Amino acid sequence: MVPERLLLESASPAIATLVVMLYFLLLLTGTFVAVVLIIRTLRSPVDWTTRLLTLRLRPWTWREGLAVAASVGLLIGLGMAAAYLLKHPRETTLIIIQGLLLDLAGILAIAALIIRSGWTWKQAFGMDRTPFQHIKPAILFYLAMLPFLFFSALVYQGVLSLNGIPPSLQEIALLLSGDYPLWTRVTLVILAVAVAPFFEECLFRGILLPVFVRRLGLGGGIFLTSLLFASIHFHLPSLIPLVVVASGFSLAYVYSESLWVPILMHGIFNGVNLALLLAMRQ
Repeated sequence: MVPERLLLESASPAIATLVVMLYFLLLLTGTFVAVVLIIRTLRSPVDWTTRLLTLRLRPWTWREGLAVAASVGLLIGLGMAAAYLLKHPRETTLIIIQGLLLDLAGILAIAALIIRSGWTWKQAFGMDRTPFQHIKPAILFYLAMLPFLFFSALVYQGVLSLNGIPPSLQEIALLLSGDYPLWTRVTLVILAVAVAPFFEECLFRGILLPVFVRRLGLGGGIFLTSLLFASIHFHLPSLIPLVVVASGFSLAYVYSESLWVPILMHGIFNGVNLALLLAMRQ
């Protein structure tokens, strides 16, 4: 695994400057988009009541939520056991095995629940056949989320630093920065940009959010869902920023009434971060 210090030192000054400029360009664009969206909302208030009713009427209950949660726990255990038995380094084998078992098998489990219950994907998640019409709102919501993410990460990292906890990258980011075979990097990118966003959004926004909202209301449901989402990444330096990101995904789902929007946002978020990280390694 590549330490963060070596990762930053390996980047040339020109590349590092370019990456920083690209990120702040995204941040400025996101700030502009957020301001425009806020102004439009103030001029033409959003009908949150109707959207919230749509979310509450999703067919998911505690029974399905517990069933999927139990399946996730089992899959995590199987992934850890398989990696241990294979006696490979944890960095590559465990994440790939867990990704394949947890995400792909989790998607199949959710699909099986939908089929067994006789629902359509539109009834379950508001998903139509094609995600392409949702690309534009996904990009806009992603950009609008960036300034809130940046501010929360800045404050949170400051608090952690005062308590002696240094900033660090998530494990998958460090793996992509290491000298691993091409197939390993490609597999990790696919999992991070496509497979994991689809499964995680189905689980957290699609299934758990409606269940929690019925019991706790919109604010409480979004917070608890986002906290659970951030916690399963097992990375303290990213906890609060991931809560903010997950809250953005949740609001986008409630507003758009289609799970395609947070899925695409999630993929864009992971893809942009990985692209900037890989650029630093060139």
